[in-house]
Amino acid sequence: MANQKTDQNPLKIYNTNLVLNVLKEMKTATRGQLAQKTGLSQPTVNTIMQELSDKGIVSQGSFAASAGGRRPQCYSLETNHLRAVTIRVLRHSLEYRVMTADQTVILRNAWTLTDDMSTLKGLQMLLQSLLKQDNNIRVVSLGVPGVVGSGGVLQAIPQIPDLEGVALAHVLQEQFEIPVYVENDVNLVALGSVDTGAGSTFSDIVFVHIGKGVGAGIVIGGRIIRGFSHFAGEISYMVDPYAGHMCGEIFESHLFQTECITEQAQLISGMMVNIICLLNPPAIFFGSNLASAEMLWHVRRECEKHLPLWTLPSFQLIEDLNVAYDKGLLALVYDALTQSQ
Repeated sequence: MANQKTDQNPLKIYNTNLVLNVLKEMKTATRGQLAQKTGLSQPTVNTIMQELSDKGIVSQGSFAASAGGRRPQCYSLETNHLRAVTIRVLRHSLEYRVMTADQTVILRNAWTLTDDMSTLKGLQMLLQSLLKQDNNIRVVSLGVPGVVGSGGVLQAIPQIPDLEGVALAHVLQEQFEIPVYVENDVNLVALGSVDTGAGSTFSDIVFVHIGKGVGAGIVIGGRIIRGFSHFAGEISYMVDPYAGHMCGEIFESHLFQTECITEQAQLISGMMVNIICLLNPPAIFFGSNLASAEMLWHVRRECEKHLPLWTLPSFQLIEDLNVAYDKGLLALVYDALTQSQ
């Protein structure tokens, strides 16, 4: 994210988001209940809640029943404190939502871009309109089908060529004086696929998207791994040493030309073996028209031919990519909520 502060403690951010997610699920809770649900120590929760209270992100409510001592204070999210605009930037449209901190959708719509309107101009007009209507909007998060490189400059974004080389977050922040977060769409689906709430299953995952091309989003400890040049996850550039071609080229020439599920599984499993050897994630999620429960079964069987069973992750299918995408966009809002002010 182009405007993310570099002096933030990742563990503190993760713990704060953990508390916020649990509070969002419970609606109202005491500090003791939050410590119990998150597994964090009581002093850690106390510090986090004090900071959130000072920022106006949480508010004090009624008192809970006493367990023998002083009645504990209940807290809830101050949803009106933060409203976010989340935008999916597409080739010909901008799909946007205005949401509160507890994921309540206030407004959902799409802005169609005319042939004579650049994507940047469309974004500027959309945000100007939304911010004029609602002065409670505090942050904007955008998902784009390209690489968000160093300094937030968009790169490798052929679907929206007019944004190539544009430092989108910086441009919009300068104009509207509001935090703007921009992230790759595949990374956002990966981020939205992890569960950082109480009783979470996976906080480390790899999401593999197979569409016109192939790409991956990597999340470790609930946070996106981008690499020093923000190139992490561009798995289509991986080279098959036997074929002598990049995996993306192999996929285009073979994977998308066959309807045989076992042949498709053989091609996909080769890439999965490399990912497992490099990252050893507990789960790999798939999003693709090709992917199915049967497909993943065959992929696992192919991986078993090359790796010990105890090294294999859980292979899972994302049923609704849109839900994961929106959760990822909202996760960017939570980062802004814990880092701003």
